[in-house]
Order: sequence, then C-alpha cells, then structure tokens
Amino acid sequence: MSLDWNDLKVFLALERGRSARAAAVSLGTSHSTVLRRLQTLEHALGAQVFDRTPEGLLITGPGETLLHKAQQIEADFLEVEREVAGADVVLKGAVRLTAPPAVLKYLMLPILADFRAKYPEIEIEIVSTNRFTDLNKRDADIAVRFSEEPDDYLVGRRLPPFHDAIFCARGTADPQGMGWIGWTNTVRFQERIATTPFSNAPVDWTIPDLELQAQAAREGLGMALLPCVMGDRDDRLQRVVPHFTQPTLTAWLLQHPDLRRLERVRIFAEFVFAAISKQSRFVAGIG
Repeated sequence: MSLDWNDLKVFLALERGRSARAAAVSLGTSHSTVLRRLQTLEHALGAQVFDRTPEGLLITGPGETLLHKAQQIEADFLEVEREVAGADVVLKGAVRLTAPPAVLKYLMLPILADFRAKYPEIEIEIVSTNRFTDLNKRDADIAVRFSEEPDDYLVGRRLPPFHDAIFCARGTADPQGMGWIGWTNTVRFQERIATTPFSNAPVDWTIPDLELQAQAAREGLGMALLPCVMGDRDDRLQRVVPHFTQPTLTAWLLQHPDLRRLERVRIFAEFVFAAISKQSRFVAGIG
C-alpha cells in the first residue's frame, strides 16, 4: 500500500499536537478521521509510529524516522505552493487575514468593507485569533501581530503605535475608587498596571477574555485596561483618566516573503497598511 500525503499531514499534526483531538482541531477535521488516517498510515508502513499513553501520543523509533522525511516532504509541498502562487498576477482569488478579535471588530471591518468594494473579485478570509498563526505553513497570507520582534523569516511593516487606556462603565460616580478587572496572566497584568495612576488598586476580578473584560467594565464591575480602539468606540464605556494612555506591544503587518510576488496579497497589504496609518491618532487613543 502506497503512502498518502494526507496521511502524512495527519501524522505531522499528531506529532505537533500530541493528541488526536488537537490534530483534528488544527486540520479542521473530525477526531475519527484523524484516527482512521493514522491507522491507514501505520498499516501502509507496517510499523507503529506512536505509542498511546495516558499523557498523550509519544513518537516511536519508526515514527522519528518518518518525522524527518515527512517534514522534508511538507517543506517541498509548501515551496511548490508558494512558487505557483507567486506566478499569479490577477486581482482575484482569496487572501487570508489573521488578526486579534478586538482589532478586527473595532478597527478593521470597515477597512475590509472598503477594500472589497474596490476589489470585488478578491475574497477576504478572516482568521480571528490571538494565536501566532504560522505564516510559514500558509495558515494565513497576512497577519496583524503584536510583538517586539516578529519571526525572522517574515517580512512586513511596523504599524502605527497602538495604545491602551483605563475604562469603566459610563456614568460611574467615582471611577477612581474602583478595583481592577484583571487578566489571567497576573504577572503580565501587574507589570502593565504598575505604570498607571492606580498601581495600588486591588484586582477584584480575573477574567481571561478581552471582550469579557470589556463587558465586565460595562456592567460596573471595575476598571479595565483595554485597547483604545475598543474602549473609545464604545458609548457604554468612559475613560477613568481622560488623557492617560499606555503603549501596547509593537504592531506589525506581516507576510511570508514568497507572497510578496502575489499581486492580490501585495495590493491587500498596501491597502490595509495605508488605511490603518490614516487612523494613527485613533489607534494611539489621541483622536
């Protein structure tokens, strides 16, 4: 029985995720399909590539041998895909964008609508996530990321500085007497609030999601450190200190270098960069 590239993709996803469930999520398929393809692969090889343990999947000796070859095959496939994509000079087709949910919702959706109106044959696929989507594996064509140092293999441009501000429910009588709505990353949160006027205020709530933190602030549960693009567009929120802002991590518009030759990706990147640059005062919380 010959090997199937789709089975190898499942094998690589299993090795990276260490479980059938994680592999299924990363591949966008079902748990049963992953297990079936693993069984097919092991039958074709006549060898077991993973040991099933209570801690997850552990790669075997034959699996290690296969891993090296499968990674080479994956790299070759991706290179061919990028070279073929690079020949495209027609302004139609799909462009996949990944960005944090708050940036998409409060800043980029109007920009995407304007782009689609100008280039109706280019389809925008949106991946709304805070994860560092892997551009090397074409999980996305363009990424908005917040990082001091993006991956070396990527190219792109530094976006205008984004800032956070402190928000609470509009109409709060004594906003400066409130406690914090904190993050689950307590160390990072303490670092962030240390330079605010309320570094000694108690953390009354710990909430994992940015949108939930904003909703908690709307409900009057405390004050939250939120992106200015989010809080300043919400008529249910007000700033606790009107002119205080705090810079976030550096914002980047990134892509894989091979995709610079793809005209629709280049046009989209230029459009998005110009549109966000025009709103530099808004993203910085000063306009």
